[in-house]
Amino acid sequence: MADHIFQKKNESTWYVRLDVPKDVRRALGNSTVLIQSLKTGMRSEAMVRRLPILAQWKADIAAARAVKDNKGDEWRLAQHDAGLKMQERQTTAIQKLITPVDTRSPASEQPPPYSWFEKIFEVIHELKADGQHGFAGRLTDHVGKYVPMLENGISPGDAINLHNEYLSIMKDMEAACIAEEYGLSDDEHQEAQAIVRNPTMYKPRSPISPSMIEEWAKHLVTQIPSAKTRDTHKARVEKISKFLTSEGAPLTFDTIHKFLHKQSGARQTLLNYLWSGRDFWKWAIKYNAQFREQFTGQPCPFDGHDLPKTGKAVGVSYTPFTRKEVEDLHKKASEGGKDALANLIVFGAFTGARLEEIGRIKPEDTIFDSTGEPIGFKITESKTDAGVREVPLHRSLVTLYKHLCSQALANDGYLFKGGNNKYGNRLDWLSKQFGQLKTKSQFSKLHVFHSVRKTTTTELHRAGVGLEVLPYIVGHENKSFTLSVYSGGCSFDQKQEAIQRLTFNFEK
Repeated sequence: MADHIFQKKNESTWYVRLDVPKDVRRALGNSTVLIQSLKTGMRSEAMVRRLPILAQWKADIAAARAVKDNKGDEWRLAQHDAGLKMQERQTTAIQKLITPVDTRSPASEQPPPYSWFEKIFEVIHELKADGQHGFAGRLTDHVGKYVPMLENGISPGDAINLHNEYLSIMKDMEAACIAEEYGLSDDEHQEAQAIVRNPTMYKPRSPISPSMIEEWAKHLVTQIPSAKTRDTHKARVEKISKFLTSEGAPLTFDTIHKFLHKQSGARQTLLNYLWSGRDFWKWAIKYNAQFREQFTGQPCPFDGHDLPKTGKAVGVSYTPFTRKEVEDLHKKASEGGKDALANLIVFGAFTGARLEEIGRIKPEDTIFDSTGEPIGFKITESKTDAGVREVPLHRSLVTLYKHLCSQALANDGYLFKGGNNKYGNRLDWLSKQFGQLKTKSQFSKLHVFHSVRKTTTTELHRAGVGLEVLPYIVGHENKSFTLSVYSGGCSFDQKQEAIQRLTFNFEK
């Protein structure tokens, strides 16, 4: 029956037939096979008429599977939660049944003995009204053998047995309802029964699926220019998702609090986890229908966390070098034949620029005075908007700057030679050289090339350069409301006058 048509015995009419896969039978009305008359006795005509019918049936099967796929593990989670609630009810009921009556309390304040028993009859009535005669009959049979005991006083042991049998039927009822609601296959229905009876056998999977993370990562490409930042963002959310899966825990404020408590990082590290998680949450609520349906109305679990403000957990920032320490590092680089590294230290100290800002400077970024002399350069790419700026040249940097510009053709058009890095960071190789140099010089892990930038900022501040100029030189946001909102920023002449206050001795 490869062509899906057949004739019934003693009939000339052709029919089309399609077997329904087990996994979607419940969703398609518990049918095992779909059959429809083609209303023709001609085989050639039947072959044509079958096509749109088969196409519709296959589309219905695909749609039923899509619905199940979109809901993922929802039904398993529902059974898990229902099983836990029933376990709690069972424990509470048994405790009440075995707890001795407090003879000191007035009889009027004591609950009627086994008053819960009457509620079972209410449940039986409701089951019959809903057409669930099978479950109603099973429950009636179980209750029947205990009714005579009530006249003589049912023992706690018998009461417990009845209660357990009652919950067992209710669990089967729960599994049947879930199977109907989600269109489960017979095998999935049996799994639902097993989970509701023993909820510990199932650990809820993270609602943050790998496919969702990949879709979010594509979205990040349109939002964050730095590939390294995007990858770090993604790695944090993947770690959160892995934690939810391993813990078998839902995505809630309490769970995220527990996750943060298990991290060894300082305050900034925890803030970064919350930042990444919050960004994913906002994207998922907005663009993922399944996630939105599951969590709409719930507060973002990454909001409202109180992080450490005192002690070691707060963490520490990079430590600036002193002016003398920067000069000594330059001297060691020069004596060690690391000319490019020595030039980098000089350039960083006299500009306060970030490593990758320096790595992307080209001769065409130069700012000239009226006589054609270089007096500064433009930074056109930076990690922040404030980082895009014009930086004046210190008089002691002009000769080196001209030399580096003359070497640009050999460096792909940049002042400094670039290396290979998967994130496109050109000066990663010089950063590693600097790391080796400062380690040999017995500096701590809190001393990095970025520390030179802090040295420059410190020296400018101590030389009397105020906040109305300093942030515009090093490319920081100005925290002053008045200046950031109402001022267009300081002039290049102001920055040029301020940068000349730096004093470093880089003589070899």
